[in-house]
Amino acid sequence: MNVHRVNGSYISEADRLKARFYSLIGYVIGWGNIIGGLAFGWFVVANEQGATLSEYPVPLAMLILGGFSLWLGKTTIQGMVKEHLYAINYVSIPLILFYFIDEVAVSIWAVVFLYLMVALILQSFLLVSYVLAVSLAVLVSLAVLMPKEQIVAIGTDHHIFRLSLMILAAGFAYWGLKSMNKREKMLVHYMDQAEEMAYQDPLLKIPNRMDFNLYIDYMLKEKQFIIGKVEINHFQSVYDVLGHQQSDELLKLVKQRLEGKLTGDSYLAKAEGSRFLIAVENSLGQREVASYFVDILQVLSAPYELKNHRYMLTFSIGTSCSKTDGQTSDELMRHAQFALDVAQDSGINRWVYCSEEIKRDSMNQVTISEALYQADLEKEFCVVYQPQVQLETNRMVGVEALVRWQHPELGIISPGIFIEIAEKNGFIVPLGNWILERACRQVQELTELSEEPLNLAVNVSFIQIQQEQFVEETLAILQKTGFPPERLEIELTERSLFENRMEDLQKIEELRSHGIRIAIDDFGTGYSSFGILAKVKVDKIKVPREFIDRVDSNQNSQRIVETITSMAERFELTCLAEGIEREEESTFLRQLICQEVQGYYYAKPVEIHKIKQWNKSAGELSSGLQ
Repeated sequence: MNVHRVNGSYISEADRLKARFYSLIGYVIGWGNIIGGLAFGWFVVANEQGATLSEYPVPLAMLILGGFSLWLGKTTIQGMVKEHLYAINYVSIPLILFYFIDEVAVSIWAVVFLYLMVALILQSFLLVSYVLAVSLAVLVSLAVLMPKEQIVAIGTDHHIFRLSLMILAAGFAYWGLKSMNKREKMLVHYMDQAEEMAYQDPLLKIPNRMDFNLYIDYMLKEKQFIIGKVEINHFQSVYDVLGHQQSDELLKLVKQRLEGKLTGDSYLAKAEGSRFLIAVENSLGQREVASYFVDILQVLSAPYELKNHRYMLTFSIGTSCSKTDGQTSDELMRHAQFALDVAQDSGINRWVYCSEEIKRDSMNQVTISEALYQADLEKEFCVVYQPQVQLETNRMVGVEALVRWQHPELGIISPGIFIEIAEKNGFIVPLGNWILERACRQVQELTELSEEPLNLAVNVSFIQIQQEQFVEETLAILQKTGFPPERLEIELTERSLFENRMEDLQKIEELRSHGIRIAIDDFGTGYSSFGILAKVKVDKIKVPREFIDRVDSNQNSQRIVETITSMAERFELTCLAEGIEREEESTFLRQLICQEVQGYYYAKPVEIHKIKQWNKSAGELSSGLQ
């Protein structure tokens, strides 16, 4: 059965056909009565000389009923009122039967069953009751009130047979309607269940995203709305720690707090994961809107009491407005997502409204994301290398592989932009494998021509580590290119080490078991550095540029760098300082236990042929050798 959802309720195709059939029946009965009335009027006049139509009520009544039925076919009246009005047509049954009992006694009974069939098709207990009550009353009246001569003319047996047939028809009609009504109730029950599954969140018993979109699209015809996307930050980590049941209870508590902040015209729904949706009628001023969502953040971020434990959750909210951001749910949801992404990148418990700047930046990201998947890796991307220098000898001992992208239309795109986008859309996986294979092949070809083998450092995203075949693909690339595992160094950020699951950290240990070295990039800028060293064994830590910049004159930076280099010595790790741009910075690092450096002071990232030239010159890099 075809079903349509309109304003929160289901309308079946059968209901639509029923409504159309009501109109059709109105026209058929109406014109039937009018034509019949005219024919009977002619019959009366033709058979009774000097008679006028006004003297005979039956033809006149049929004409009136015909006009009334035609009006019913056009009217918009619905429900029981319309059924009662249709039932008025049944007064024509006794008029016709009584008047023409002598002339068409046998065939006239077809009128009764015609009306009964109409009532059954319309599945109306009311209409069936009317037609049966009127018909039975007529039959009883014929038996009691009419002269015996007329009864005899009909035939007593026929009369009793018709009476029995009407009673039997009444029984079948009621039984059939009762069965249909029962099936209809079952259908409605199943449709309600289907509606609940399709348009309601099964856990929280509130509308889901699909229902929310339908509501917004419908209400936008009359009102303006502000759409808010509310997300619990890092809820997957909470889920992993607390488990299924307690995490669900926390979601219920969040729902209760959100419901407490709803105004009369607000609408709350549950989206996928740990995300909620709010629609607020846009009758508030800009400051009131800001105050409203900031207040929601304050309420949501308060501690949660669950089974004698207190839990702290953080939230991010992104909003869009129908006045400026679109007139469909799809547009509003997309712009609210843009704002939510910015809010999540800005910290915890942040609310962000989708401004024009955010739209432009987000659309640029969408453009770049699409361009990444359409990009030709061999033609548009290239790998450049920045030397890593042994501080004591100024000799180049290794290179870090860095990727560059020049799009044919967008031009040169910064790695700081497209790497993050590639991590979000998953393109980092094929891109990372391509970088590793290209770098391994080029550096291996270079070192085969030189007596000085170079180490190769390659950045790896946490998204790559999470791939099931990460270890196998990495080892396959090494075997394919012939690059020795002991000269490959995989650089990981603190974030990737902190956020990965235990099985992903085991992949890192497996790589180390094959001789591949592990380095922590930007050490000290992310999560707990000591905690990371306790979780996984590494071979090198890299001091980030923000600690090296002006380190010769900044005492705080000096203390930080001294602490990191001392810690590297205690853990027997190689320490490399990044971002060396001044001789004073290099001189200061020589006084510490820092084995390696890299930065523009020694060399910018260059293509492989330049590295080949430096390697032929014994690999020694003096200051300013570009």
